[in-house]
Amino acid sequence: MKLPEFPKRRKLTLPEEEHNKMMDQFQNKVFELGFTMKCDDGVYRIYLDGMRVYSLNKRTYKYNKHWYAKQTTDDRIDLLEIVLYNYFGPGGKGSSLIIPKKVGDQNGLLE
Repeated sequence: MKLPEFPKRRKLTLPEEEHNKMMDQFQNKVFELGFTMKCDDGVYRIYLDGMRVYSLNKRTYKYNKHWYAKQTTDDRIDLLEIVLYNYFGPGGKGSSLIIPKKVGDQNGLLE
């Protein structure tokens, strides 16, 4: 039995200058939405009202949703998730509300 193939996560393959430009654009989008960011040991931590909602690994571009984000109904978190998805693709397990649709799936729901 063959397991389904998943796209490999992008790693830091961009030249440093392009990577910095992309991260500057990403940070500007995050700040426009009203979030704050800190970077410690290669991990960006994204905060909303002082509570950590997402973390993003600088090298693997893997992001994870934290407990506060799962409990909050703020629309800005959904917008942030769209920004994360557009820049870095699908996140870590359970991190994304955005699910790629199956071919021929008209409702957008997975079975």
